[in-house]
Amino acid sequence: MTRRPILVTLSLTAVLLAAFACTARATESAAGRKDPARAVTSQLICPCSCGEILSGCTCETGKSMQGFVNDELKKGKGKDEITTALVAKYGEVIRGAPKAQGFNLLVWILPFVATGIGFVFAAMVLKRWVGRRHPAVLAPAGHPPMTPAEQDLADLRARAENELRGLRE
Repeated sequence: MTRRPILVTLSLTAVLLAAFACTARATESAAGRKDPARAVTSQLICPCSCGEILSGCTCETGKSMQGFVNDELKKGKGKDEITTALVAKYGEVIRGAPKAQGFNLLVWILPFVATGIGFVFAAMVLKRWVGRRHPAVLAPAGHPPMTPAEQDLADLRARAENELRGLRE
């Protein structure tokens, strides 16, 4: 197999990843400018059994965490400081998405790698299928060669005509 389909697939995957990252950052920064508390709470998950995103959680634990975030913002603390404090208290499990560092980096990279491998595999399978085209079946003299589908259709017509002749006799 040539390298061209692999390079095209990898290039498209990289472009899609970059576009997704830019869109996510733009949305996050716009939300943070409008409501700084929501910028923090939308990135965290409530640690109780409800499993809701903190910005939309209505349980007691969620309400107290939202109050903590608002109080800390009023004190002048930044998003990272507040998130670090909450993670220290409740653990990494409250993060909506793992940090993109260390072993957690695999969570960010592997889906795109798997998608790229899937595209390459699909390209290889499609190339193999296209290469397996059956040679055209020879038609009677004076007719262009028949494709396998046309030959199958002709065989079915002949069989149907033979069965109809048998029913008439």
